[in-house]
Amino acid sequence: MADYLEILAGKAFRVVPGVHYNQTLAELTQQGKNPERLIFYEVALGEGKPWEWLRDRVFPALVRYLKDKSVNPEEPDRVVVPVFYKDRCFLLTGRDFLDLYKQMEDLNDSAFHFRVLRWLQ
Repeated sequence: MADYLEILAGKAFRVVPGVHYNQTLAELTQQGKNPERLIFYEVALGEGKPWEWLRDRVFPALVRYLKDKSVNPEEPDRVVVPVFYKDRCFLLTGRDFLDLYKQMEDLNDSAFHFRVLRWLQ
C-alpha cells in the first residue's frame, strides 16, 4: 500500500509551518469575501496514525459534517482541509482530500458514492 502521507503532501495546494497556520487561515478567509464562505475541517495527525485511522474515523466524520453544512460530500466546493502533521500544515481542497481516500482505497466515483451513503446512514 502506498504511503498516504506522501500522497497527501503531493495533493496539498499549500504547505506552511504549523505555527503560521492562523496567519494563513486569516489570508484565506480574507480572499473569500464572496457570499460563499470557505469551510475548514481541521485534521490533526499524531505521529504514528495509520491510514486506517483516517479511513475509519476522519473521512466518515468529514462526510457527515459536510452534509450537516449543506455541502455535497462528494463534490465539496469551498472546503479546505488543513492537515497538521509534525511541524507542518498541509492545506488540501475538500475534493483533493476525498481523492486521497479514493486513491488509497482504489475506489471509482460510483464505489465512493456507495461508501458515502453508508457513512450517512
